[in-house]
Amino acid sequence: MTDVQSSNSMISSNNNYFKSSKSINELVLRLGQKSFEEIHIICQHSDAKHKIPRSNPFLIQADIKKHVNRHDNITNMKFSRQGKLIFTTADPVCAAQILNLERIQETPVSTGVTFENITERFLIFDIPTNLQLSELA
Repeated sequence: MTDVQSSNSMISSNNNYFKSSKSINELVLRLGQKSFEEIHIICQHSDAKHKIPRSNPFLIQADIKKHVNRHDNITNMKFSRQGKLIFTTADPVCAAQILNLERIQETPVSTGVTFENITERFLIFDIPTNLQLSELA
């Protein structure tokens, strides 16, 4: 029993290790102060057992236009093989609006962000990039 408890506490501590105290939306909005190329927002069905149903892309686009004011800044929208929708944008405000989506075509969704192939778990705002690693140690 103690092994199970210790492994559960280890898993929970690993999940929080690189989490920032700021919300994902705040971190994405702060990206506007940094240089970046694009932000990928991943929308998946809120129930992990289900996939987002494939639909006519124009119907999805019309639904997104209702909920995202800056929909013109979405540069790409695609379905992944895992049944997820991936949106690409270079506008942090547009990305924050997409992250606030709760439903797409009456399908409950949860959202996450990938910023230049870094997932939200490792999205930390202030990382000193001009220092040598030996100086940080």
